[in-house]
Amino acid sequence: MRARGAFWLQRSRAHAGTLIATGLVVVVVAALASVMTGLAFRSPTAAVHATLAAEPAAVTSLALESSALPDLAAQDTEVRRTLGARFAGLPVAVAATFSAPSVPVHGGRSALLLVSGDDLRQRVSLTQGRWPSGEAAGGVQEAAVDAAFARFHSVGVGDRVVLDGPAAPVTVVVTGVWRPAHPSAPAWFGLTSGDGRIALPAAAASAASDGIVGRWVVTPDARRTVAADLPRLHNALAGAAAELSGHSAAGSSPFSTSGDAVATVAAMQRSVVALHAVIPVPLAVLAACSAIALVLLAQLLAGARRVETRLLRSRGVTIPALAGATAIESGLVALVATAIGTIAAQLVLLVTTGPPSGALDLLLPPVLTIAVAIAAATLTVVFSARAASESPGAVEAGRGRTAVSAGLTVLAVIAAAVTLWRFVAFGPTVGGGADTIDPTGVVAPAAVLCAIALIGLLLFGPASAAVERIAGAGRGVAGVLPARQVGRGVALFAGPVALIVLAVGSLTFAAGYAGTFGGFLRDSALLVNGAPVRVDLGIGGSPHGPSDVSGADRLGRLPGVTAASPAVVDDGTVADTDVAVVAANASTLPALLPVGGYLLDTAALSRGITPPKPVEGASLAAGDLRATVAVRAAGGSATVVGATAWLATATGEVVPVGAVPAADGSVAFAVPAGASRLVAVDVTAESVDGADDVTVALTGLPAATAGWVQAPSAFGAGSPFQPDGAATGASGGSGALTARAASLTGDSGVRFVPPGDAALPLAVTTALAQDDSLQLGQRIEVRSPLGDVQGTVATIVPALPGTTAERAVLADLPALTAVLLRTSASVPRASSVWLATDDPAAVAAATRADVGSEATVTTASGAFVARFLGGAVASTWLGAAGCALLAVAAVAAAIIAALRRRRGEVVVLRAVGLSGRQQAWARRLEVIGVACAAGVFGLLGGIVVVLLVGNTLARLSVVTAPATLSVQGRVDPLGMAVGAVALAAALAVAVWGYGVAVRRQAADTAYREETR
Repeated sequence: MRARGAFWLQRSRAHAGTLIATGLVVVVVAALASVMTGLAFRSPTAAVHATLAAEPAAVTSLALESSALPDLAAQDTEVRRTLGARFAGLPVAVAATFSAPSVPVHGGRSALLLVSGDDLRQRVSLTQGRWPSGEAAGGVQEAAVDAAFARFHSVGVGDRVVLDGPAAPVTVVVTGVWRPAHPSAPAWFGLTSGDGRIALPAAAASAASDGIVGRWVVTPDARRTVAADLPRLHNALAGAAAELSGHSAAGSSPFSTSGDAVATVAAMQRSVVALHAVIPVPLAVLAACSAIALVLLAQLLAGARRVETRLLRSRGVTIPALAGATAIESGLVALVATAIGTIAAQLVLLVTTGPPSGALDLLLPPVLTIAVAIAAATLTVVFSARAASESPGAVEAGRGRTAVSAGLTVLAVIAAAVTLWRFVAFGPTVGGGADTIDPTGVVAPAAVLCAIALIGLLLFGPASAAVERIAGAGRGVAGVLPARQVGRGVALFAGPVALIVLAVGSLTFAAGYAGTFGGFLRDSALLVNGAPVRVDLGIGGSPHGPSDVSGADRLGRLPGVTAASPAVVDDGTVADTDVAVVAANASTLPALLPVGGYLLDTAALSRGITPPKPVEGASLAAGDLRATVAVRAAGGSATVVGATAWLATATGEVVPVGAVPAADGSVAFAVPAGASRLVAVDVTAESVDGADDVTVALTGLPAATAGWVQAPSAFGAGSPFQPDGAATGASGGSGALTARAASLTGDSGVRFVPPGDAALPLAVTTALAQDDSLQLGQRIEVRSPLGDVQGTVATIVPALPGTTAERAVLADLPALTAVLLRTSASVPRASSVWLATDDPAAVAAATRADVGSEATVTTASGAFVARFLGGAVASTWLGAAGCALLAVAAVAAAIIAALRRRRGEVVVLRAVGLSGRQQAWARRLEVIGVACAAGVFGLLGGIVVVLLVGNTLARLSVVTAPATLSVQGRVDPLGMAVGAVALAAALAVAVWGYGVAVRRQAADTAYREETR
């Protein structure tokens, strides 16, 4: 037994080089398989952690709101109990706050009231004074104000603030000034106010407001949430409001929700599905290449042992014994090589994605690698031993004309066609985009590539024969010898041909997928974000004064910013359809959105929503804007109590500047920096006891206002000031703007605006147009918190900037403002700023420093999708690299086999006059011709696969893009060039070495066939 063991060991040592080469191949296969499998299992959880940690609370949290009950503590306990049961086993945090939004402050502006409980105290940092504890002397409540309120209202510790409560004013004394300890924490989501916040006891908050609202913010834990939690987390978040609304002890009104947590979790789920739909493609191709390469190496070893195998069979060694010895030998080699490759892969994964997610992640790749290596070696030895036994004198020159059977090719094509049909008809996921992948459809790209490789092998024999006939028509051996050797030795080149086809095909697929995915992600991220950099200010409503601007003009002057636009994004309705309402400066859209025309023609969109005759207003001169206002009444008395000039900035925003007339009726409006045009003027008249036939006259404005007219519906249809033809507008050539009211009781306003109808062209999405049967030129009404307006459908596009909603409406912000100045008492305040730049990272950093922590700055980086699908892109490149390495190994194995089999041929050719150099180049031309033909066929095959499935996979991968967007196929030229050059260089080295070996054989004059 010991002697037999020593024999098998010596037998392995005699072919140590081939065994080492096999081991190196196994190392590569095990490492790549482990990395790609690890990316499929681990990267989703790493991406979930990164997303929950990086995205703002508005994206990752769900806020649940309901009217407060008398017992706030009991209500909070009931809500937490219900949420705890619903989210049992899920790592989430709940933050509660009781508040009263938008309470008027005496003297102007408003404030957000927060109930000063213990939870709130733990979330703030006092900069002055102390936290309110109860009532002060004289029954005045204590309160603490935030830094923004203290700045806007110029108050400090010890000052008093009067809140205009619904029943009576509520006076509070300021005991402290605070700021949020962590302004971006989820607990502060939705609790921002441009005018400031006040923390005070519940009794004072209730007296100063129309009612207190309870708000519970549910946020998944960024460190403990894993990808496997996403389905349960989505269901729990989606039904939380409905369940709480069914508990009377949880709230006195149905719960409403805000925040995008449900949509974010759903997007993360779809991203995981997309990842699992892409990674099997390079894994399957790598598996096919690995099996072919291991079989080729096993054949090389079996060919080298052919003589000794015959000898062992003649001495009584059975085929099972040979198979067993080979299994042990290959198993030991595979075990050591797999361990090395797996350990290296796990170290890489540990650094990049984290620890293993389970036993399947850790053990599946190495187990399968060892099994395939042992099976390839053992089966090859069995077939080789049987062939040696049945035909011991077979000629080994090899004159087969086919590399693969037609039947096998037909079966592969049918299988590929079935999987491709599933992919095209239903997509790579169950239901075309549900929660799990379709095992049949997901392997379609790999199946098509393998079928193309088999078609290439089937055509290899006839093609080589045709080339041989063409070359045979010439004179000399330089061309005919390589052609005949390839044509008569098809079996020798079958493996390299298949692997080169698969390697080039997988490289083309990787470049096509990466290019298409990257281009679509970039363009769609730009479209959804609205611009390379977007600033969400966390404010809304209407402007109250000249300081209520977005800062677009200031941000537009930051280094690197090429264009800036204020924007408004809100919810609304068209007929009965919920839509997103977006308004931005149409003129800046081409600069803000440099996306491909296949996605959105921004130049045409800009032209479409720009009014043909925009309302310009009157240009302002330097200094204050001055006017004179007068009011007279035929019966009774009336006075002018205020006037407001609506001023437009260079960025298209409109802000009010109020003034109180002097005794002589003169008014001076302080023009703020950046204001360039006067677009409307309001006058407010008051009659305490009532007056009849009241006339308001406004004079002294710039000459361009001489033709202005009254906006009859600005203050509602019931306004006493209604136009009556000649009495409205310029009167008697005096340049005065006049308006009349038959009677006036109390106060009422009148607004003067430039003449003419303010047109409002609208862009609507394809989905909205289909749902509501909208056509170009049709007038529609858009209802939203911005105001109810009517406009004309000017263009229909697949998607609109600044929103992911498939049903949306876009208007030019200045045009929308002009319409609202004629139909509403106020205009919307810009809630965001869109910035164009070539350096988003630098501009985003500068913007964050400028706007502070209250605003949210985002870039169109596509980081959300990249976190999840980066592993898929990396896997396609890793798979292509692995196939290329295996193709080079296969070519090297074929070269070694040819050197051994055709050793005697060298002597014969030398004898007939072919020098060693000529023979070397003839051999090199064989490999070069075969490799080039296989490479071209693989390139064509890869292009076919990209055309068939590339756009679908890229569309599935970018889950943040609206479903109505189209995808344009692209190629990553750099990746394709690097891969092709690397593969060509490796093959060139092998071919050069082949020629050197042949020349060395030709120079060996002592070689004899009978003494080898």
